[in-house]
Amino acid sequence: MQSLGSLVRVRHINCGTFRARIGGPALVSHVLVCEFEHGLVLVDSGLGTDDVAHATARLGAGFRLLLPALDSAETALDQLDRLGWTANDVTDVVLTHLDLDHAGGAADFPSATVHTTAVELKSAQTRSGIPAKVRYRPTHLAAIEHRSAGYVECSGELFGMAGHQLHDSVWMIPMPGHTAGHSVVAIRDPEHGWLLHAGDAFHHRRAVTGQRSGRSISMAEALFADDLKLLRTNQRRLADLSTTPGGPRVFCAHDPIQFRALIT
Repeated sequence: MQSLGSLVRVRHINCGTFRARIGGPALVSHVLVCEFEHGLVLVDSGLGTDDVAHATARLGAGFRLLLPALDSAETALDQLDRLGWTANDVTDVVLTHLDLDHAGGAADFPSATVHTTAVELKSAQTRSGIPAKVRYRPTHLAAIEHRSAGYVECSGELFGMAGHQLHDSVWMIPMPGHTAGHSVVAIRDPEHGWLLHAGDAFHHRRAVTGQRSGRSISMAEALFADDLKLLRTNQRRLADLSTTPGGPRVFCAHDPIQFRALIT
């Protein structure tokens, strides 16, 4: 990834709107488009074009319960096309984890290397248990099978946390709980400083402000957690980090308020 040169700009795009419950706020699938001198890197990928076109077959009937918008204009591929980029301009996709709403869009960028942890990759490939069969989709995994880099040994430390340095401006930091191999991704935005995309390490901004996130959010986090105790421990770590002077701006994948604050 070092051959990409310097990071020039970071864009924030929504690659999948859905409602977790009827009457609730519309949630987003927050994806970062990192523009380097010699290519693009995505952090997460949202839903892909085939996911939108063939939702039940690719995502499973259960995903319909989240009331997804399934709008092709929200896919990363379509949004990049409107910005003047092509699929081949995306050299790398860094995934916080391989859940269907985070990894599906990677299929639209067949020449890109997909980065995740070895633990997450193995969990997705084995699909052991009902939750794993729901969250990890065979079509998504087949699309990245021969172009995935699964990291084991951490190469350094950032913000007091061990992680994998992929570039001077890109770090992947293991933070399990939501899934066994979940990571957060740190990006050094040349304009705004360090950003920390926390994926599904939390689902509501209140997790890093010390406030109660509400019963429905807490129940959803518990329902989808691989290790709830570890998830809560890491949420406290992120809360501390978000208030550390000089620390990164911490945000999750689905909070619409955090997303709107970053795009403005």
